[in-house]
Amino acid sequence: MYAGELAPCALRSNGMQELRDSGVYLLPGVGELVVHTIFRGGYFLYTPEAWEFNGIHKYESDAAGRMRSNGRSTELQINQLTDTGRTARSRSRSGAAQKAVVG
Repeated sequence: MYAGELAPCALRSNGMQELRDSGVYLLPGVGELVVHTIFRGGYFLYTPEAWEFNGIHKYESDAAGRMRSNGRSTELQINQLTDTGRTARSRSRSGAAQKAVVG
């Protein structure tokens, strides 16, 4: 893989893309999102700013990979995300120094 090239993503047994917790992903037409794995088999997806300052997630996915925004269905799917290869730092209460890092 070359510098700046986006990484392919692993798939779960159900065919849904396996995302990295705290991974930074690119969603076409939306921009970068930070992933947080949730216990139901889905994900919460945050804008980098919301992640940094402990804001509310922008999207939520179910175990099948369907994405919702504010509780409403969208046409978006988890398999549309592309891994940037970057990982966001852990969230802190203050949001200090929460810039994405390579890792």
